[in-house]
Amino acid sequence: MKRVLVLFGVLICMLSFVACDKVTGSEAPVTSGIITRTEEDKIYDLTEEEVEIIADIIENGTWNTEGTTECANDCKLIIDERTYYYHSECGTFNDKENNQNLPVTAEEKESINAILAQYITLGLE
Repeated sequence: MKRVLVLFGVLICMLSFVACDKVTGSEAPVTSGIITRTEEDKIYDLTEEEVEIIADIIENGTWNTEGTTECANDCKLIIDERTYYYHSECGTFNDKENNQNLPVTAEEKESINAILAQYITLGLE
């Protein structure tokens, strides 16, 4: 009987460690991102925090599926192997692969432009 109780206790401890690991999410997905000015070859790596901010806007935004905009995109972003073109003046992402566009809010545009301006000159030259 004592052995059964000890075995039961060990089993409970093992299950609690497994459950705890799943709750804390010890293995977060790796998020990567790069930026370049359109028509230029120089590539800049974004920090994990910057990628998370931009990816959150992209993932939670309302995409227009009627095609891309006619905006003159001034930069290209690659977030987790997906390519987006961005126009910093109007705050619009274009996803040419899926033929859709995402206009961002004024607050989101300000946040995105602040991140991108650390790496490239925004606007068309």
